[in-house]
Amino acid sequence: MRIRRDAVFISSVLLTICLVALVPHNLQYASTWQQRFFRETDRLWVQNYYMLIGFASLAVDLVGLIVIWTGYIKGVRWTWFVMFVIVWVFAFPVYMLPVLLDWHAAESVNWSGWFWGAIQSPGIERSYAKGPLDFLLMVVALFLPIKSFLRGPSGTPELPMPTATAQPRANGDERAKRR
Repeated sequence: MRIRRDAVFISSVLLTICLVALVPHNLQYASTWQQRFFRETDRLWVQNYYMLIGFASLAVDLVGLIVIWTGYIKGVRWTWFVMFVIVWVFAFPVYMLPVLLDWHAAESVNWSGWFWGAIQSPGIERSYAKGPLDFLLMVVALFLPIKSFLRGPSGTPELPMPTATAQPRANGDERAKRR
């Protein structure tokens, strides 16, 4: 068995790793399906949006994996655009945007302490670093094979080649015999 080492295959493996790494987190949210509401205070109950987010995220992950291993691996152009939407419309707002907003709001953060805390032990630092790292790996994996998807060998966009030729029409003699 020969292992492919081209950019599309490497990108497919990286995107698969990223999507599969998101599954446990999404399953944890989806596992709250038995609770329709969460009790915040004695008089305040809040709808369980974790369940909805968990199931929607699992669906996006599943669609991404199906697209990767049915068309993306073969270099089908539209699958790159589907993965582009998954990375930028799903993964960016869910995993990267909260970190960017918190980073912008933070006045003084000890970034070296946060970084070493994420490396050394599990905790809030590691949980907070996982989302942006998954997103950045997805971006790298998405743009790694961009030349294979958007350009042909000469640098121009590929045009689909016709696969079947039209059959010649019947000539006048055959039409005359039928009458």
